[in-house]
Amino acid sequence: MAMNPRTGRNFVTRSVKGTTMERKSTTKPSFFQILIHRDFTRSLKVPLAFVQKHKNILTENMRLRICSGETWDVKVEQTEDGHYYFTKGWKDFALDLKLERSDFVGFTFDNKFNSTFDVTAWGSDGGGKEYSFPHPYVLVDDDYSDDELFEQEEEETNVINPKFVIVLQRSHISRVSICKNYAEEAGLIGKKRVVLEYQPGGYCSSVVLDFRSKNMRLNKNGFRLDFAKGWRDFRKATGMRFYRTYSFEFIPWKGVIQVKEV
Repeated sequence: MAMNPRTGRNFVTRSVKGTTMERKSTTKPSFFQILIHRDFTRSLKVPLAFVQKHKNILTENMRLRICSGETWDVKVEQTEDGHYYFTKGWKDFALDLKLERSDFVGFTFDNKFNSTFDVTAWGSDGGGKEYSFPHPYVLVDDDYSDDELFEQEEEETNVINPKFVIVLQRSHISRVSICKNYAEEAGLIGKKRVVLEYQPGGYCSSVVLDFRSKNMRLNKNGFRLDFAKGWRDFRKATGMRFYRTYSFEFIPWKGVIQVKEV
């Protein structure tokens, strides 16, 4: 039995196996920054209070994700005075989101996907910023109504989409090769990146398409196209396991490659 110092009343604490029961905190690590420096696009300082409490979750390479699922990779560097900054990759993020001085930017760590911060930004007027990043293979026509787009989506579901299946091997740690027929049917020839979407869950990430890498042996038909930079992070973030079978289906109306275990 214990006494509440404010009310003077006694109360009972329950314990299990000699340990007082405590409610486990579900609050995710988070911080915010107000963009007040003129050179805020070059780097962003992580607040010292956050570093002191959650230094263990900061890795050399972090991922910033907005509500639409788009992600940007940023490097985290520590200076001699012990401060941490988002550096390489932060400029692209700031420019793509059109961040401005006096904007308020919040960062919330995603416990499910390591090294990922969910980012939300507000303008100096207090209103939330809205962003739209069309997938690289989707042509948007403003003349289409929502009903017409829904009908188009339904029509696409009756079509056999390009798909290939692999058994994930150790050789797929950092790359996955794509056959020529699939690349042509999915419209990947000449593209630099593609969005992968893992199901279930809907986790999305952009990966680099590497065509005929100089360091890689070409296929018999003289063609080679690989998922390259970004693939390793996608595989780890989604928990894909070696020796399991996965399908890669191109979804035309979404402009993404949907990855599933089969």
